[in-house]
Amino acid sequence: MVTLIHSENRIWANLLTVKINMKISITWQYIIALLVVIIAALLCHQLAPSLGYYFVAFIFLILVTILAIFLTTGPVLFASLLSLLVWNFFFIPPYHTLHIEKTEDILMFGMFGLVVIMNGIFTARVRRQEQRASEARFLEESDRLYKTLFNSVSHEFRIPVATILAASDALLNSSEKEEMNDALAHEIYTATVRLNRLIENLLNMSRLESGRLSPRLDWCDVSDLVYKVVNDLKEDLKVFSLKINIQDNIPLVKFDFGLMEQVLYNLLYNAIHYAPATSEISIVAGHSKGNLVIRVMDRGPGFPAEALENVFDKFYRADEKGTGGLGLGLSIVKGFTEAHKGYVVAENRPGGGAEVKICIPTETIDMNDISNSQTND
Repeated sequence: MVTLIHSENRIWANLLTVKINMKISITWQYIIALLVVIIAALLCHQLAPSLGYYFVAFIFLILVTILAIFLTTGPVLFASLLSLLVWNFFFIPPYHTLHIEKTEDILMFGMFGLVVIMNGIFTARVRRQEQRASEARFLEESDRLYKTLFNSVSHEFRIPVATILAASDALLNSSEKEEMNDALAHEIYTATVRLNRLIENLLNMSRLESGRLSPRLDWCDVSDLVYKVVNDLKEDLKVFSLKINIQDNIPLVKFDFGLMEQVLYNLLYNAIHYAPATSEISIVAGHSKGNLVIRVMDRGPGFPAEALENVFDKFYRADEKGTGGLGLGLSIVKGFTEAHKGYVVAENRPGGGAEVKICIPTETIDMNDISNSQTND
């Protein structure tokens, strides 16, 4: 999966290059070619008396070569022909006429014209071939990325689906005791929860990619958020020593409960699946200086040093041989946190383990103010 995320970055870099090349319309290319030749002519008008009109020809040649790197063939030919006419009309004696008196000037004009036009055509052709090669590489890498991602998604979906099918078949054909049926039903439930989580992560990533994610802020109790997520993961947390530390008299804060529930769920789920059984997992929540700060800490292996800068990237997994998953959990944490105009930080703890901290700016309302208001009413 590490290779997958780097491949995706290369693909988008290539796509960006292609888009930049295609972004300039043909009309604007002709306008750019015209403006470059005019500006060059004005500058050369000051230099020609001291350097001579042959030097001006080389300046136009260089400019046409540069334009051929960025523009298509039509605008390059336009710039080439316009440069020839400008050079003849303004710089070759007699001035302000297309007539050329000297034989050597006629030969120079012909050679210059041939070189400028051919140079422009060949440079534009090479650039076009390079662009096509870039597009071909993009399509090839995109296809490879699609296949890799498809295989990964298929693998992750296959496990819970196979569990559900096997348990359901056993349940339908079972004549065993009720305890066995309960165990099979539990297997189905667990697999269904995992499948639902995979689907939710894919849908959430789609929401982030679309740019249509808009938090619906409302007054929320941080304690409700923490204990709701803990209750959802109570079966997984049974084998751990869970420590919850919520600031005393923490005020009500404004955030999107659903989004922040997914953020905390992904953080806690990540800690559960990397920390060893019986180890300590901690959730610390508080409010300070206008910011809600939530930290989830564990005593697992922590993040590899080289992975710290990539852990929030899409499809990135620090341990390829460890737990499953698509590598979307922490990227969704980052996206949902930033949707609240906040930020998220991952680091290793002294003594071993990982810590992920989210910090979001929030409005607050003091619980005591609510109690006093209700008393007065």
